[in-house]
Amino acid sequence: MNSDAHTPTTRRPRVGSLCSGYGGLDLAVELVLRGELAWYAETDRHANRVMAARWPGIGNLGDIQHIDWGTVPRVDVLTAGFPCQDISNAGGRTGISGPKSSLWGSVAHAVGELRPSLVFVENVAALLRRGLDVVHRDLAALGYDTRWTCVRASDVGAPHRRDRLFLLGHHRDQPWLGADAADAVRPRRQRARPPIRPARPDRGGPAQRSATSDADRRGVRVEP
Repeated sequence: MNSDAHTPTTRRPRVGSLCSGYGGLDLAVELVLRGELAWYAETDRHANRVMAARWPGIGNLGDIQHIDWGTVPRVDVLTAGFPCQDISNAGGRTGISGPKSSLWGSVAHAVGELRPSLVFVENVAALLRRGLDVVHRDLAALGYDTRWTCVRASDVGAPHRRDRLFLLGHHRDQPWLGADAADAVRPRRQRARPPIRPARPDRGGPAQRSATSDADRRGVRVEP
């Protein structure tokens, strides 16, 4: 594996994508961080057609349950929109341990093997009640501090609600991405944009929370 994957440089951050779907999360991360997709892992044939059209020539690693991560190029950023069927209110509601959503375990394993500086996770807002504690526990054990928020599609101008949870994990022993990436984010933060309404109390709490891994990395400390 490439041992200098986390050395600050002026190059564009390399992004790896798990459970990629149609690549919406990856497009956003590329745009904000000026990153470039190095590889992705997706098994749905319809989604793969979209990914191949958007990122021609980028390799698909396939099923993340059967990947030898020791042979995979290291990345600075890892994204994951793992299956929501068992978490969603429209699904079985069995939670993150369900037959589909338990794929999170393979995502966490990949994070531990690749140790990227940043991890972006997306899922339905019901993850707040059906598995966010597991996500925090696993990432804390790997040394990641996290921040998360819930955003509706209607918060950014769409005509429908589509409430989603977005989580950012930063490895406490890894540097933040280089100044070039920070500069890429700064002007976008200064632009006017539709206000994001805070989450209602009945949707699981404040709009934005954070969790810090404890000293032994056995759990998390939640902060407002």
